[in-house]
Amino acid sequence: MVPKISVKLVISLVVMLQCCFYSCFNKRVEYRIAAGSSGTSYHDVGKHIAEILQKQTHYDVCVLSKPVVVDGDSLKLSAINNCRILSEGLAEFAISQNDLPLHPASSVEGAQQFSNLRSVIPLYSQIFFIIYKDALNPKSLRDLIVGREVAMDPEQSGTAYLTKILLKEFGIDTSQYKQKYVSFEDNMLSDSIDICCLLTGFNNTRIEKSISHGGKIFSLGEYSLAGKGSTADGFCLKYPMAKPYIIPKNIYSDLPEEPVLTVAIDAVLLTRKDIKHHVVYDFMHAILNNKQFLVIDLNNKLLSQLTEQFDPLSLRFPLHPGAKAYLERDQPSFFERYAELLGFIFSIFIAFVGGVTTLAKWNRHRKKNRIDAFYNQIMEIQHQIKAYTSVDACYRSIEKLRQLRQDAFSQLIKEKLSADNSFGIFIAFLNDTQNDLRSRIDELKHVN
Repeated sequence: MVPKISVKLVISLVVMLQCCFYSCFNKRVEYRIAAGSSGTSYHDVGKHIAEILQKQTHYDVCVLSKPVVVDGDSLKLSAINNCRILSEGLAEFAISQNDLPLHPASSVEGAQQFSNLRSVIPLYSQIFFIIYKDALNPKSLRDLIVGREVAMDPEQSGTAYLTKILLKEFGIDTSQYKQKYVSFEDNMLSDSIDICCLLTGFNNTRIEKSISHGGKIFSLGEYSLAGKGSTADGFCLKYPMAKPYIIPKNIYSDLPEEPVLTVAIDAVLLTRKDIKHHVVYDFMHAILNNKQFLVIDLNNKLLSQLTEQFDPLSLRFPLHPGAKAYLERDQPSFFERYAELLGFIFSIFIAFVGGVTTLAKWNRHRKKNRIDAFYNQIMEIQHQIKAYTSVDACYRSIEKLRQLRQDAFSQLIKEKLSADNSFGIFIAFLNDTQNDLRSRIDELKHVN
């Protein structure tokens, strides 16, 4: 017979082991979201998403709200800095915009590229606003900007990045106006600011405050031509991560008096490729299944744009496998959906469909090989930039890039290339390489 003391000892040990097992395997793992500072749409969106995730998942989720130290630099939260914070492992998720370059803004030699970043889901459209005092009464964008001081968010912000690109595409170089970098909360019309540029959600309070200060929203062209060859369409063709956007009439009380044509960039939730698939899956499930709570109960109207019906190929960074798994969770195959209706027809035309499919794949493969050849030529130039020791060599490469662009558009017109996301990425890659060459020219001139 086993002594009673031994039975008690065994029971005690079992209970202790259960407690240890529970505490080890049920500990809530913490995840950090790099969002934005107070006064930004990123801040409110990040805060509300974290609140939902905290309630609806078994993870602890917090939002970074203060500057983060990276390699000795104190980085304020912004679209560009958030990517660096995420890439360096100081956060597991981040909100950023869908058009950022693939390298840190510092552009220092040997700096880590953002190749380890992955997209989770587009959150909402960030609208580009140019707000000016009515008294300026500009006749054109050039008339409004040239010779004046233009306020924008901090220098390392996505707003400043896009503002300079857009104005340059409209023929206004940075030497023709003064850039005034201000904090997010101060970027609005005031006694000292006559023009400000914002890339933000439509309901940012700074917009209404600027309008109440005698401000008007500048239109990039005739809104009725959106999607039909407007100036915004032209910009978006050259800058494929942007999309034309129409700000409705009277959305801010009785302003604007007419719809305004501008552009928008998606705000995207990002993560790293090393984050476990099931974690990203759980995040997407919690966010999308609580959309109404986010929009109505938390009063975040921006997130009414949340949807799982988006094109992964339109994202700057590849889709995380966990997000892909969520999007494909319940999708029946083509045959499961149409077996009864198309089974007989499919059996008759299977040979025909197979032939057409094979021909289409062959044609796509040819076009892909052509665009890959353009990629390779740009990469050859990209790899040589740091080795250039003369300004002339840089200019020759810039001229070669211009010829590549001309050849690519010529093949596009002849339908030898497709006007798809691959072509858009080619244009973005070419533009980034041109910018790197110009930076190298500036370095060589400074040395000489």
